[in-house]
Amino acid sequence: MDHNRIIKEQILHVIFGAVFFAIIGVFAVALDLASGFIKGMSVTPFTSQALESSAHVILVLDLVLFFAYLVMASIDLVKAMVQK
Repeated sequence: MDHNRIIKEQILHVIFGAVFFAIIGVFAVALDLASGFIKGMSVTPFTSQALESSAHVILVLDLVLFFAYLVMASIDLVKAMVQK
């Protein structure tokens, strides 16, 4: 396979993966904003804290998995380029 084609395929793969992880990150931020909005309502502190904590956990997991994805995609790119 051509080196340029391999690079283009991997870049496309990384772009789609980044969009996927960005969407999850946006949902985590929206959940955090919603927890701030809910604090203004008459809900128990446990409920608002649970929403805020879950938003933080989702965002941290999203970032960790995204960086792991980037490392794996980079390793795959190097392997594909060396095989030629």
